[in-house]
Formats: sequence, C-alpha cells, structure tokens
Amino acid sequence: MKQFALMILLGAATQVQAAIPAEQAIELCRAEQNALRRLNCYDAISADTSVAAAAPVARATQSAAPQQPTVSQPQPAAQPAPAATAESSFGLEHKKSSEQTTDKIYVTVKTVSENKQRELVVEFTNGQIWRQRGNDYYQIKAGEKHYIKRGVLGSFFLGNDDNNRTIRVKREQ
Repeated sequence: MKQFALMILLGAATQVQAAIPAEQAIELCRAEQNALRRLNCYDAISADTSVAAAAPVARATQSAAPQQPTVSQPQPAAQPAPAATAESSFGLEHKKSSEQTTDKIYVTVKTVSENKQRELVVEFTNGQIWRQRGNDYYQIKAGEKHYIKRGVLGSFFLGNDDNNRTIRVKREQ
C-alpha cells in the first residue's frame, strides 16, 4: 500500500514539475531529504527537459529538409585493407584505441636474442618486436612460423601449432 501511494505521489510530482520552470524544480528536488525520491525527482526533470529540447529540433529539421537542395559530397580516399591495419597495430591496443581487433596473428621469426634478464626478445618479419615476460624455456629459431594470441586483461601469448607450449610476451615495438 505504501509503495502504491509513493508511485501516485511521484507521478503527481512529475506532472507538477512539468508545469514549473527547471530552476524551481531543481530547488524542489534539492530540498527533498529522501535520497531515492530526490534521485527520481532529478530524473523526472532530466526526462522532461530532454523531451522538450528534442521536439523543436525534430520539427526544425523536418521543415528545413525539403527547402535545401542535395549536394553531393566528394568521397574520401580509399582506406587501407583492414587486415593489414589490424596486424600492424596488434599488441598496441593499450597505447591506441582501435575498434578492429584480431585475436590471433601468425608471424615468421626474423631474429631471436636474450636480454640481461635472460628473457627472449623476438623480432618478426613484419617488423614487430616482442619480449618474453618471465624466463620459462621456449624453443624458437629464426625462420619458424609462430602465432601470437590475445589473452585476458591485455596479455599476449607466443606459441606455435607444432606443440602445446606458450609463453607470455609483451610488445616492445
């Protein structure tokens, strides 16, 4: 019964707020002690102002559209192939936001070296350089074809299809 009365009260408050200016409605909401009612009051004001603001814009665009002639816009230059763009930015998502992401790429090893911490540093023929995270054993040689797949929380794994072993890697360049 109390919930029903509350709903009727909120409905009446919304109708009253539609009739008064926004500044006064905000003051009434600010004076409300109950947090839920205060939030509902602000939501009602927001909904009323967004509906009221959208209606004149829609009418203006409908009336203005038939009067203006259509003009053809020049087309932008052709975009590069999405696969090439996705492969070149693979592993750099944390540095650049990209809508197209690839979960796994296949690459050929160009050179393999170790750093001071005895972690593998692998350069691939596509120009990417990846560094091993940790010092687990992983057999890799120049000329072999490997894959880099995406893990969870921004991690990446280096592996190949010939065995079941993978290592965690981070893109350096």
